[in-house]
Parts: sequence; structure tokens; C-alpha cells
Amino acid sequence: MRKFKLILVLAAALLGGTAASAQAEWNANFGYATTSFRGTECSAFLSSHPLRGFYAGLTHEFYFSALAGLTFEPGFYYYYQSGQNDSGLTPKFFRMHYFSVPLNVKYSFELSPSLMAAFYSGPAVNVGFMGNLFEDNTFVTSTNLLDPMHRLTRVNAQWDFGVSLTLAGAVQIRAGYALGLSRLIREQNVYNNSFTVGVGFLF
Repeated sequence: MRKFKLILVLAAALLGGTAASAQAEWNANFGYATTSFRGTECSAFLSSHPLRGFYAGLTHEFYFSALAGLTFEPGFYYYYQSGQNDSGLTPKFFRMHYFSVPLNVKYSFELSPSLMAAFYSGPAVNVGFMGNLFEDNTFVTSTNLLDPMHRLTRVNAQWDFGVSLTLAGAVQIRAGYALGLSRLIREQNVYNNSFTVGVGFLF
């Protein structure tokens, strides 16, 4: 019974927070991004070739009035990451393009009147497009996206962890790590972990 009452209280707090949606803030942010590969079937080539690039996107922060400091922060990002094939084979470069939709819960607290710190965590869904394709532990350039043996998984999931510092309520510095949850390659036990660091502008 006590657990049921606790669930009702939390639900009421979350629903009550919708009244505070007028306090929601947009954050346009961009920065450096890298991804590395792991898994029991991850080749030595993949594990030794992290991809590096950038990200850019928006988040929208919703404040729950009944839960001080706790917010819901969904976002929409574009990622581009690439690496060089140093084995002398073609293609010379391989790359990943994808959209990411993180759904983070964030807790913020004040360090000083002009400085806020925060921790955030939550799932992220990634949708890839225009990426190099994959076959027999070697990146290939085949454009036959209908062949399931020749492509990266178009949709994969990660779990985000991160921290942020907001200066004067206007500029935010963010650093995050995303742990791969689902296979990046459908036929193999291969996952990707990502690291990002960047700056955002609140409006």
C-alpha cells in the first residue's frame, strides 16, 4: 500500500510539473564527438579505429514545479564521425552520419548565484543514414542498403550519462558518455560507445 501511495505521489508531482512548462528552456549546442566499438565479436580493426567528428542540435528542458531541481530534457542531434583506414585498403575513410534523440532526466543545483551544475541520464535512440557499410569485419562502400549483410543497423539505442555547467543562465558547457545498449551491426555482437563535449546557448 505504501508503494502504491508513493507511486501516486510521484505521478502527481510529474503531472503537476506540466503546469510549469512555460519555464521550459531551449538549448542550442554543438561540440566534439567520438565513438568507439566494443563487443565479443568486435574485430581488432574496429576496436582500434574510433571515429571522431562533431555534433549539433537542440534540447528542450521542462521544469517540474513539485520536484525542485529535477527536469526532463529531450533533444534532437545530428552527429558526423569519421576515421581513416590506415591499412592501405579502400575505402580510405569510413564514416557515420546519424540523428540522435536523447530522453534525459536532469538534476540541477546551484554552485553560486551565476553558476549552476547538473547531472543527467537517460536513454537515447539513434537513427543512422549515409554511413559506410559493413561486411566481414571490413568497411565497404556498397550502396545496396536492402542487403542486411551489408549495412550498419539503422536504429540503435544507447544510455546517456553526463554533466553540465551553466554560466549566468546563458551559456552551458556539457560533457557526456553514451553506453551502447543494442547491436550496431545486426549480425554481430558489436556496440558503440560515444563521448561528447561541447557548449550550448540557452534561449
